Amino acid sequence: MADVDQQKAISVGEEFDVTAIRLNDNGDGVAICNGMTVFIPFLLVGEDARIRITSVEKRFACGQVVERRTASADRQDAPCPVFGECGGCQVQHMRYEAQTIWKEGRIRRIAERLGLDVDAVVRPIIGSHTPFRYRNQVQMPVRYNADEKRVEMGFFAAETHAMAVTDSCHLISETMQSTLVRACRFLTSIGPAAADVHHIVLRESATNAEQMIVFCTANGDDEFARTLARFHAPSVKTVAMTVQPRPTGPIWGRTVNVQKGDGYLMERMGGRRFRVSPRSFLQVQTGMADRMYQVVLQQAQVTPEDVVIDAYCGIGTLTLLLAPHARRVIGVEEIAQAIEDARENAELNRIENAEFHGARVEEWLPKWIESGGQADVIVFDPPRKGIDRAALDAAIAAQNFIFPRIKS
Repeated sequence: MADVDQQKAISVGEEFDVTAIRLNDNGDGVAICNGMTVFIPFLLVGEDARIRITSVEKRFACGQVVERRTASADRQDAPCPVFGECGGCQVQHMRYEAQTIWKEGRIRRIAERLGLDVDAVVRPIIGSHTPFRYRNQVQMPVRYNADEKRVEMGFFAAETHAMAVTDSCHLISETMQSTLVRACRFLTSIGPAAADVHHIVLRESATNAEQMIVFCTANGDDEFARTLARFHAPSVKTVAMTVQPRPTGPIWGRTVNVQKGDGYLMERMGGRRFRVSPRSFLQVQTGMADRMYQVVLQQAQVTPEDVVIDAYCGIGTLTLLLAPHARRVIGVEEIAQAIEDARENAELNRIENAEFHGARVEEWLPKWIESGGQADVIVFDPPRKGIDRAALDAAIAAQNFIFPRIKS
């Protein structure tokens, strides 16, 4: 009956005066209205506001700010012209230092729920040198505006495929931004056929500022490919295309066809050189990735007798940085192009004690453990969805029964 009473105590369209008491994991302000938890986007802790209820669920409600009456010391002006409309950034209105405290708090709460010793397992966040202009890759949705006969770019609004049209993004370099604007003008010059292009992927090397552009298109015929190959921008050294008929969902087709250039970028991290192909994963902030890898090297305490597994190894960055410290390093990655890059990178850096396996970690690792494989250190650098349970179970089995010693 309590749930029913709560639902009756608050309804869509009602307005309340509230004070945000904390932020939830999405960065929304949290307030209490008639005993019910309400999430309010863009309201910071301690701020007073008049809000309107927009939806009511069984255990919580959502609201929007009608009038904000006070401002937190952590509030800042968001530089992005479509902030609040674009679904890409949720807390650009919060000072970066406050963002790191909030993010660390999220990790601590997760550790608490898992029953872990929070102070032992959660270390202070190492912040970035800059909260803007740091990304080395962007996936930009584009569309052909038939009324205005031009191609527009922007980002999807939160939880929709409605486009927030903008020709700027403060997370990428100004050079990348200029290339994207040039690409839209180029596509506009093609005319209505440009409607087949639904995304542009742009990557930039932090080492030499060279760029690679991939047009994601529903049209895979040779004539259209030759048309796209004519694109030119000062920093772009590779032009490629991938055919994906669906304009939403996964943007990559089964293959990536290089139309112009050598098909890869070069990066330098930890004193080593790395080749990066269009589909190969690389941390989006190159400088912070380098710092992160150094922390891993320090924490792993690898010795010359060790066998090390780098799970979800990508192009082999961490694998090859670990290699000089170990007897043998094994990288595992399911994306074939990344494994090809990893092997090329081993040769490029003259690393002879590294091997790479093109496989799903959750399938390869259990089989390797069951076959008697032994390792001293396993490093996980998983995709955003996290480590698969099968891979975790295999690692736990290895620690309990196979590891000759366990690293803290």
